[in-house]
Amino acid sequence: MEFKDKVYIVTGSSQGVGKELAKQLCEKGAKVVLNGRNKEKLTKVKSEFDLSNHSTLAVSADISSADDCKRLINETIDAFGQLDGLINNGSITMNEQIEKMDGSLFQKIFASNSMGAVLTTLEALPFLKKSKGSVIFLSSLAGVHGLPSASAYSMGKMSLTAFWQSLRIELVNTGVHFGICYLSFTENEKSKRMVTANGDLIPVPERPKFMVQSREKVAKEILSMIKRRKSKKIMSLIGKSTVFVMRHFPALVNFIIRNAQKRKMPMN
Repeated sequence: MEFKDKVYIVTGSSQGVGKELAKQLCEKGAKVVLNGRNKEKLTKVKSEFDLSNHSTLAVSADISSADDCKRLINETIDAFGQLDGLINNGSITMNEQIEKMDGSLFQKIFASNSMGAVLTTLEALPFLKKSKGSVIFLSSLAGVHGLPSASAYSMGKMSLTAFWQSLRIELVNTGVHFGICYLSFTENEKSKRMVTANGDLIPVPERPKFMVQSREKVAKEILSMIKRRKSKKIMSLIGKSTVFVMRHFPALVNFIIRNAQKRKMPMN
């Protein structure tokens, strides 16, 4: 009953883990605000949820825009009158070498992964303080160690750790729960895309099945984190092992990543 009649915003919920989180929250009786930049895709997801009589609101908004974030929160309060949780999931992924990128594209990817969470959280805080609700930041292993061909993405995900740490200290007496979750290798939908240097969207490569967690399991563990008000979680045994090696054997990690990158780079 912890989620019944509570109001949650899940950014980036038109597909993937975000959509699954929204689905599981609805199944537990929560009212969910769906968010994404693609209005058509978002409308389709809301229609799916309506068939199950779930209570949802779809707000198409670019979370890297301060005005859009303000509108997202205002429409939530206008519709439901309260806010009990914010799950910062929205992001843009990438696959491009830093020297091939221009500043505007780098800024766009970074803003999606970093400022998107910051701006939405700042607008939501006054209402979350009233409800003593939760703010969850979804980071990744790229937020622990920078990855090649993912510089702006890694930078954005790493910044979430600093923001989360600052909030936990500065707002310790507000009753708001701040948590961060480092996603490991998660099952992607076939429709998921990542950005190249010229702005093209290309499919995300399929990962070996033994490495990935299902979206259902990932979402379930995140909701458990909210229920227990845990502050930090690293997903999967592979994720925990990877973080351990990154922190205690950094030279080995650099060696492995550099050699993997050399094999990927084209010969001159």
